[in-house]
Amino acid sequence: MRARIDALTGRVSMYRLATITLAIVLAQAVLFAFLDVIGPDPYAILGTLGVVIVATLGANEIAARLARVVPHRESSVITALIVTCIVQPSLTMPGLVAAAGAGVLAALSKYLVVWRGRHLLNPAATGVWVAGLIGYGFGQGVGFWWVATPALLPAVAVGALLLLDRTRRLDVGLVFVLLTIVIIGARLVATGTAPLGAVTTVLQLFPVVFLAGFMLSEPLTLPPRRWQQWLTAAVTAVAFSIPFGFGPIYTSPELALVLGNIVAFAVSRRGGVSLRLVERAPLSDHATEYRFEPSRRFAFEAGQYLELHLPHRADIRGTRRTFSIASAPELAATEQSRVAIGMRTPEGGSSFKAALAQLEPGTPVAVTQVAGDFLLPRDPAVSLLMVAGGIGMTPFASQLASLAARGDQRDIVLLVVSSNPGEVLYREAAEAAGARIVEASPDQLTPDALPELVPDLASRRGFVSGAPSLVATARTALRRAGVRRVHTDYFAGY
Repeated sequence: MRARIDALTGRVSMYRLATITLAIVLAQAVLFAFLDVIGPDPYAILGTLGVVIVATLGANEIAARLARVVPHRESSVITALIVTCIVQPSLTMPGLVAAAGAGVLAALSKYLVVWRGRHLLNPAATGVWVAGLIGYGFGQGVGFWWVATPALLPAVAVGALLLLDRTRRLDVGLVFVLLTIVIIGARLVATGTAPLGAVTTVLQLFPVVFLAGFMLSEPLTLPPRRWQQWLTAAVTAVAFSIPFGFGPIYTSPELALVLGNIVAFAVSRRGGVSLRLVERAPLSDHATEYRFEPSRRFAFEAGQYLELHLPHRADIRGTRRTFSIASAPELAATEQSRVAIGMRTPEGGSSFKAALAQLEPGTPVAVTQVAGDFLLPRDPAVSLLMVAGGIGMTPFASQLASLAARGDQRDIVLLVVSSNPGEVLYREAAEAAGARIVEASPDQLTPDALPELVPDLASRRGFVSGAPSLVATARTALRRAGVRRVHTDYFAGY
């Protein structure tokens, strides 16, 4: 089941998945509005949607030209769809102006509220909240959150689950939802509502599921480490659930998310960075390594990934991709700083890989995020089993090179699973770190075959990286073979 879900959602980029799920929610909303299942006027939803899309995309185009960057249009479409789900649907001039203003402010926030080239606040939440502040003096409310209605909850929940699962942030969404249920539910129970009724009320009438799945999960405004993400979710939940008011500033979902974003920035302070291509080198007949020079100090931990933004005429998967970093952090800290990524380069690959293959040396590419918790334990006494499927070797290459650079001796078995017999990418890094290399075929990822390949695997901590299907198969097989803790990384959507 895990592999099937990954294969389904991995066919499109994260941005396209968000666009599709939001479009489905809005399409169902229009249908239900025509059937009088929900309150908003269907023509008001459609009119507001059209105005917000035009305003958001137009503001983004102008801001991008002034900033001399290539606009990311699909990101703006997603922002517009979210804003439409938040603002009050209207066909009146004041209502449409307020909705358009929220879209414009949302687009501009990506260029004005930035840190080292990286926007800090969720654009939709920021646009709606600031528009509400402006409209406060004119008696024109903006944040309405009409999407929080029982009839739309199933579609919203499915979309939220798909997005949270795709980004591997289900736990972050659960922290927010459960803490919100506890705080608001306790208030409802204190006023006489039955506990089950309180839970139902929070889920159906508050936009907790929508905010968790479509907004809190935004990769660019979440901090990189898991504990930081949980803290952000908890702060957002508390600000969402506890009423307060100081003039025009009062409790609202959009303000809660903005406050959570501020906390996320405070605990991580991640800035944007650009990489200039230095060279490319073949790893095998089917894989290539790209080596870059960062524009400034580039901090990361071995095993983390980065997201590259490469403007080009993109296919359905968009202009951004995530890649595990293949080089050691220590290499990025030298005078001749280098950062490397490795990837499969098949014939007829994605538009992104084709554009990257044509990139001239010296050309800058933007890094929009660095994140990930696929990290080795700090305790050197922990014995490790690394299971690498093909290009899934890249995070292990970084980790092994980092161990070798520090002179850190670990007991490591590297199980390489490849469809091409004899192909071990980054073999030199593994040998330099003293790892024992064991080669296997995909059909040997079974609870019976694995102990024959690695007799002491039950005493080791497992790490698995590769394609979604391989990760799912290997994780299940390792656990059934006796490995108690298995950490996973995966590649999807390239």
